[in-house]
Amino acid sequence: MLPASHNRAYQDFLSLLTELNDLLLDRTKQIDRLELQRQLYHLPQWYEQNVDNLDRDNIDGSITVRWQSIHTEIKRELKLLATDIMFFSSARQKTTENKRLKSISDRLNKLISYCQIVLKNSN
Repeated sequence: MLPASHNRAYQDFLSLLTELNDLLLDRTKQIDRLELQRQLYHLPQWYEQNVDNLDRDNIDGSITVRWQSIHTEIKRELKLLATDIMFFSSARQKTTENKRLKSISDRLNKLISYCQIVLKNSN
């Protein structure tokens, strides 16, 4: 079982990811590229400050290995997301921009699923 502080941090991270993904999927709104980039660049920092630095000693031994594996995957996905953001920021054509947005959305969906797994296993 995850301690309440860990559970809350993953819940907050999940909410942040979901909001960003909803923003990407809402085609009725014009996406502000700079604002989107700012929010996406903020994700890894937010994760490091609020989730990555949580005390690992308080995690129940029965889920430690699974949690560590998912934690590693989240960090890897965040690094790949940074690459996707870089490619998005350099896109000049609308079709390329849309492909990059799709890649970012796919990456966010993976991160969302990892958070959901952690939260499901914590109960």
